[in-house]
Amino acid sequence: MIATLIAGCSSDPVDAAPSAVLTPPATASREPLGEVTPSPRATPSPAPLTLDQAARRYLRIVRPYNVALERLEQAINGGRPLTVLRRQAGQVATTNRTQIRQLAGTPWPRAVRGPVRQLQAESQKAQRHWVLAMRASARDALIQEVLNAARYDGKPAVGKIRRLLHLEQYDEEDYS
Repeated sequence: MIATLIAGCSSDPVDAAPSAVLTPPATASREPLGEVTPSPRATPSPAPLTLDQAARRYLRIVRPYNVALERLEQAINGGRPLTVLRRQAGQVATTNRTQIRQLAGTPWPRAVRGPVRQLQAESQKAQRHWVLAMRASARDALIQEVLNAARYDGKPAVGKIRRLLHLEQYDEEDYS
């Protein structure tokens, strides 16, 4: 019965969309045993963006996060109530999650792929703290989580990305 359940789960068309299939050889002119043939569902990767395209795309991706972060900072410095701070922290968490997804889904030029992966990794580490800030029950706890998230700001990766894409260095004044 367990084998039937496992077989039933693994044959679900949604879960069973393989990216490649093994094809046994029928004759000597066919592929050798074990050769992987792409599935008809496999789609080729999109061509990498040019540096100019990548620069514009990068700025579009990071802008919402930077704006949300600046608004949270201003709300904290302005002494806004906890409910406002939690809402702002939630917006940072949401825009950070979107930023991570969009960074991962973009066909970056080879030169910036490493720094982009570093930024994604740092943003992912920060995400836990943004969620905790959004759920904080006290102002001090929220501020502590914001500080914890700030440890994963990705500045080294951001600097490399901006330099490789020929962008000016980040200035938070641009987002206020």
